[in-house]
Amino acid sequence: MAADQVAGRWRVDSPGVGNPVMERLQEVGALTRVIEKRLSGALGVNATGLAAMEHLTSEGPLTAKDLADRLRVSTAASTHIVDRLEKAGHVVRRPHATDRRKVLVEPVQESMTRIFEHLTPLLSGVESLVEGLSPGDRDAVENFLAGVVRIYTDTADALPRD
Repeated sequence: MAADQVAGRWRVDSPGVGNPVMERLQEVGALTRVIEKRLSGALGVNATGLAAMEHLTSEGPLTAKDLADRLRVSTAASTHIVDRLEKAGHVVRRPHATDRRKVLVEPVQESMTRIFEHLTPLLSGVESLVEGLSPGDRDAVENFLAGVVRIYTDTADALPRD
């Protein structure tokens, strides 16, 4: 892939041009950013705060360190993220049940409800698509998406952290 500037605009030779699967993935990526921006606005948080909320929603309470690892940011950055989310009323800090040294970050139920009110149509729609796949097609899609996740993970890990 090459990028150069022509008449003040960037032109990129992308391997996905003309490939319908790559074009659909690009659309999903672009629409994901639109949804994240609008959901962030609805919740009054930034994109990183929303990503933190996603992890807390799907995985349950986490320490600031665990959250930092999942967000691929420093522990100090994670602490600032949690501070902002707590100030906005989206999370609370609770003592760990068995380790007095640890503090868990837990999403507030009202915030979880708001998130799912916004995302239920999306989640239900995608779930319906998946349910409509034959077992063989489902396996093929799962394997393909697992490969995409590996590539994204490798790329994220290779980029500089905050």
